[in-house]
Amino acid sequence: MKLYLLAALGGAALLFAAPAQAQPDVLFYTTLNRAVHLGQYDGVMTVRDFKKNGDFGLGSIDKLKYELIYLDGTPYGFSADGEAITLPDDARVVFGVTKHFKAQKTIELSEKLSLKKLQAVLDTLLDHNAFAAIKITGTFDQIKYFCYEEQQKPYKPTRKIGKKNFERSGVEGTIVGFFTPRSAEVLNSPNYHFHFTTQNRDGGGHVDDCRIGRVRIEIDYAEELRVHLPEPRLQQNIDLNKPIK
Repeated sequence: MKLYLLAALGGAALLFAAPAQAQPDVLFYTTLNRAVHLGQYDGVMTVRDFKKNGDFGLGSIDKLKYELIYLDGTPYGFSADGEAITLPDDARVVFGVTKHFKAQKTIELSEKLSLKKLQAVLDTLLDHNAFAAIKITGTFDQIKYFCYEEQQKPYKPTRKIGKKNFERSGVEGTIVGFFTPRSAEVLNSPNYHFHFTTQNRDGGGHVDDCRIGRVRIEIDYAEELRVHLPEPRLQQNIDLNKPIK
């Protein structure tokens, strides 16, 4: 907090504090999600620098070794081997999206919904022209998620690489998610991108399906976008002009 000196009558001086600046309402991306789908798996930014741009997010770590879940200012990594760690600052993010989360809309939901039906409910709640961060916290009767296997060069597109599937039942946890308008899917696709972690952070990954129990849904819209692009040499093995099949 900055203190300013204000001259006053009688030679006295008064100190007053400048008002704290609000966190910018920016949705920050490091690289493009489409680049990852096409096979760009080299880290482009350290976790240390990624954390400067928000306290809530998701992504992937170098060579897809870990699925990244960034929650309450702490970055967690989950691997296909079942490893669950707090990521060190020098780990490198392949793709990531983050923002300072502050819910603008909250609802409670207790219907037994699949992921597809949950997304249909979100369709009725969201402004489809806006970018939004979504936090879903509570009990999941069932949740299925996966982690990609760690990759080595030469890299292949995600549709051609291995992954490990996980399933949990009757578990408490949090889904970290983002909604992206379809016209901007090069940034983050598909429209809904969800990662999950258990309440005690002992497991997590990219959400495949779920059946919710009782959850709280919080939605936070972004006012600005910022994109950090990788060095051109890191994308020599892909073609961003080529559609994903």
